[in-house]
Amino acid sequence: MEAYVPTPLTPDAEEWVVRRDQAAHNHAGAYQFIEYETANVEWVFPPEDLIHSDLQLVFGIGSATAGKLKAEGYETLSDLCRHPRWAAAARELLRIIERRDVGRLEKYGASDLELLSFYRPEDLTFIDIETAGLYYMYPVFLIGMLRFEQGKGIIRQFLARNFEEEIAILSELNETVRNRGILVSYNGKSFDIPYLRGRLRYYQLDDRFEAFHLDLLKHARREFKPVLPNCRLTTIEKYIFNENREGDLPGSEVPEFYQRFMDTGQRFYIDPILQHNARDLLALAKLLGILVPGGGGKTAACI
Repeated sequence: MEAYVPTPLTPDAEEWVVRRDQAAHNHAGAYQFIEYETANVEWVFPPEDLIHSDLQLVFGIGSATAGKLKAEGYETLSDLCRHPRWAAAARELLRIIERRDVGRLEKYGASDLELLSFYRPEDLTFIDIETAGLYYMYPVFLIGMLRFEQGKGIIRQFLARNFEEEIAILSELNETVRNRGILVSYNGKSFDIPYLRGRLRYYQLDDRFEAFHLDLLKHARREFKPVLPNCRLTTIEKYIFNENREGDLPGSEVPEFYQRFMDTGQRFYIDPILQHNARDLLALAKLLGILVPGGGGKTAACI
């Protein structure tokens, strides 16, 4: 296999613009802070009445029963309050929805995409990390996030320029992400969040993540596994978005390039990692736009 040759970071102006790239400090130490701005963002969230039409949230109602009830004119949970059998359960469920008790609704079977109707785009934090290995005994050296602010997508990256700076970027994570609205990831429930928790515990920092976590991998598998060679993010970009990552650093080579960066201090080696991470975050935002209920199969988030 031909070796990857790094090139300086030259972001496509249509994708993002670098706003800041500077040394930063917090109470735990120093790190590098990089910030990008994307083009205007248009986002369509599911309507709030989406969850009200899911009769199967009522305990005891399966797909067959829900179909029969809708054929009888019981289209929503409010309609079901008139039913002689299901009225009490429907009223209780509506009270839970009114309180926006996300944890309780998840236990009732509400999908995380349905629960998006309780939030705004500004509540989202897309997250993706880069690590020095596959297990949390190795440091995490880059934490990337994308948020929506004033109609724009803002990418922020916290880079540990050496292993000693890892505690600083983890502390920054604690300050900015932990319990904010919704965390959106790709395989984050199995990798990113457990990895971060392991590294936080290593430094005896608070490792709780209580924000609602939306992992898009399971939704991508449900939608695309029958028609795609695999469900890697780059594969989805190629076949669903009709986009190819020209010159992208393979994820398997990220640890080696980071080691070269630490050995030489040359941006020549870290820039491809930063670009790879930013592209992953952009792809996540576009993917959620497609997966949102009511999006009609179109990219509701245009970045």
